[in-house]
Amino acid sequence: MMPLYKLDCPKGKLPDGVLKPAAETAIDVESHLESWLEHSPWAVLEEPLLIIARQASAKTTETTVFPDLLALDADGNLVVIELKKGRAPRDVSAQLLEYAAWAADLSHDEIARIAASYLGIEAMEPDEQLAAMFLETFECEEFPTLGKQLRLVIAAEVIPPSVARVCRFLRSHHGIKLTCLAFSVFRTGSGEILVQSEQIVGAEQGGKPNSSEPSGRWLGDMPVKEVVWQAVELLTGDQPDRIFSPKEVIAAIQEKYPSFNVNTARCQLIADCVNHTSRHHYPGGKDRYWTVGKGRFQLYKPEDLISRPRASVT
Repeated sequence: MMPLYKLDCPKGKLPDGVLKPAAETAIDVESHLESWLEHSPWAVLEEPLLIIARQASAKTTETTVFPDLLALDADGNLVVIELKKGRAPRDVSAQLLEYAAWAADLSHDEIARIAASYLGIEAMEPDEQLAAMFLETFECEEFPTLGKQLRLVIAAEVIPPSVARVCRFLRSHHGIKLTCLAFSVFRTGSGEILVQSEQIVGAEQGGKPNSSEPSGRWLGDMPVKEVVWQAVELLTGDQPDRIFSPKEVIAAIQEKYPSFNVNTARCQLIADCVNHTSRHHYPGGKDRYWTVGKGRFQLYKPEDLISRPRASVT
C-alpha cells in the first residue's frame, strides 16, 4: 500500500504546500467499515451499487449464515460482500463461496423480497417499487431479471498472499467474478479520517478464455474515459446537440470491445458530466457531458452553465 499524504498549504498557497504523512490507524471494529460501505456503496467497486441487505439471514442445509452486505449492480447481478477486520483469514474464500452457493439459488422474486425487507418496500408490490428505485439509482431504461450472475467481494485491511492466490485461481480458472479489496484508514494531524482502498484481486480479465470472442479485447491500454469519449464522438458525429443514453454508449463500446466492463462506462459518464449530482463520487472527471434528464446526456458547452437553469440538474 502506497503511503498517504495530506497537502498542507500555508495561507492556502498551493506552490508552498508541504506533503505531510497521514498516520495509519486501525479500524476499531468490523462494523465501522461495514457501515461506511453501506452508506457509500459506490466505493466498493467504484461503480453505482444498490444495497439491498445487511447481515441478511441465509439458511443453508446445515446452518444459517449472515452475508455482511448484499447489493445489486446496474445489470441486476447480485453482489455478495464479505468484510473482515484486520487480516483476512485463510478460510474467507471458502466462507464467501458458501454464501455464493446460497445466493446462486435465489430467484428474482426472492431477491426482491430480501430487498423489500431492507429498503422498507411494501410487501404487496415489492417488484414494482424495487423497479422504480433501481431505475432511479442506475439511470437505466429497463428493470432486468435479478440475480442472473453473481459477483463476490472480500474487503479487509489486509489481503494476505495466500487468500489473493486462491481468489485469482477462482477468477482465472473457474470464471468467478471475485474481487479482493484492501482498505487502510488514516488519521491526519488535524483529526481528519482518510480511507484508502486498493484492488488486490479483480483487475485481471475474469472468466475463462473464449476463443470465439472477437479480437477487439480491451486490455486497458487506453484510459476508460477515452474509450467512452470515442464512443460518444461516434454517436454525436456532426450533431453536437444530439441526446444520447448510456445504453447507446455501451452498445457502441461493446461493438469494438466486447469484453469491456459496461458499469465502468456508466461511471465515467457520471464522472465527466458537469451537472450530475453524483459526480462528486468519481473525482478526476473532465467537463464533457451535460445531463438533460434521467439517462439522457448531451455534449457539454460552457455556456450551458449560464443558459440552462440549475433546476434541470438530475
